[in-house]
Amino acid sequence: MNIYNNNHITKIKEITKKYEASNMYEPTFHLLSTFLCVFIIIALLHYSKSINGLFVLLMLLLSLFLVRLFIIFHDLCHKSYFPSNERETNTKGFNHNIAVMIDFLNSYSANIWADGHSSHHKSQGNLDVYDNSRTVLTTEELNELPQYQQILYKIFRHPIFFFTLIPIYMFWIARIVYFDYSYLIKYGLFLFILFKIGKWKLLGSFLIAHYVAGIMGLMLFHLQHQVNPAYLQKFPESDIVSKANAELIGASVLSIPPFLDYFTNGIEYHNVHHINPGVPSYNIQKCYEYLLKHKFIPDTKLSYTEMAKGLTNTIYDCDLNMYM
Repeated sequence: MNIYNNNHITKIKEITKKYEASNMYEPTFHLLSTFLCVFIIIALLHYSKSINGLFVLLMLLLSLFLVRLFIIFHDLCHKSYFPSNERETNTKGFNHNIAVMIDFLNSYSANIWADGHSSHHKSQGNLDVYDNSRTVLTTEELNELPQYQQILYKIFRHPIFFFTLIPIYMFWIARIVYFDYSYLIKYGLFLFILFKIGKWKLLGSFLIAHYVAGIMGLMLFHLQHQVNPAYLQKFPESDIVSKANAELIGASVLSIPPFLDYFTNGIEYHNVHHINPGVPSYNIQKCYEYLLKHKFIPDTKLSYTEMAKGLTNTIYDCDLNMYM
């Protein structure tokens, strides 16, 4: 199953390091401009006289900018967005502090996301290590469940239910359950300010926009891993070659329409992100294109049809080594 050997992997990682954050100007511009757009749209929603087609379009645009902001937040939690030594020293510095400052706009605690997402990166592709963010069960896991739980899984895991209900749990219910009080204070205060400024109209429109962004984000996250060709195996945690193959093969490259790729901000080149999470999203596409051009990696970009099929994948068949 491994197609990359140790020498190949080492060379790829060396190349990706050249695309790590190197200046403050570009990430600062991306962050501030995205922030500005979010608040301009919120202001436009507030000053809209009526709820009409333009109002709905503004809400959709806000959803897209919230997706973009979450990807920036994701980079900050990886300590890769701004240049720093946080990743090398395993410390919390400038990137982490900015993530904590803006987490309320993403409806997710920076501390909880950083810990959980780090676990995902450590376990990605390895069935011997629990991945708390895998969106499907394996056939072995499903068969071990009591019959009534198997039935419930098949019902709940239908894409219509899964992609519409999970965001409610992820961004609101779980945030209360995990109870990061400092985050909850910030988030509650922000929602209170929205209500005081624009009553239920502004508060409701923001929450709906965030819910739609959550659906988009969950679909994006699912397609980043639960698609074919698959790489989901059992291997020792010390097996760095298998782990690197899991990153390069088991993380996808998605086709994003040109008018939307500004909002996905490069995270669709997910194999590059996984082989080196230190590459910030605004540099991922350039890194991917270099690796592809010089034939370090093959062209595995999924078509729109393959992505549509991928959204219906609800289980991983251990015998066939594929998602179904």
